[in-house]
Amino acid sequence: MGSIEHRPRTDRSASGHGAASEKLQELFAVRLQSERVHFVTLSAALARAEECPAGIFDDLTFRAHRLRGAAATFEFANLAEAAGTLEKASLAAASARAAHTDPDVWEALVALVQMLGIIEENTRGVPGVQPAVRAD
Repeated sequence: MGSIEHRPRTDRSASGHGAASEKLQELFAVRLQSERVHFVTLSAALARAEECPAGIFDDLTFRAHRLRGAAATFEFANLAEAAGTLEKASLAAASARAAHTDPDVWEALVALVQMLGIIEENTRGVPGVQPAVRAD
């Protein structure tokens, strides 16, 4: 089976699924806003962790894994790669019982949150994409 990053793109308008695909893309953009909030929340928890933050690393691994798969499905190759990098770093940190300051995790986490922020900025004003609602 070939890499998803090298899969030829299909012409969605020719298949008659253009509107449905656009709606799914809009829903995915909303999900990405929510994901960014979750990753920021996890980064705050990681920064405050005093003991081995294995549980936080596990949460980061799980959430990054899910995001990697979804991003690949919607052909966001760079986002899938960034999520995969965080997944690997947090999995390694959990296995090594690393401290909350693990540089590989922080580098990958910051890069992913920044990328999600850029995507959010680029989807502002797109019809059908509403900002994520946060409970403060």
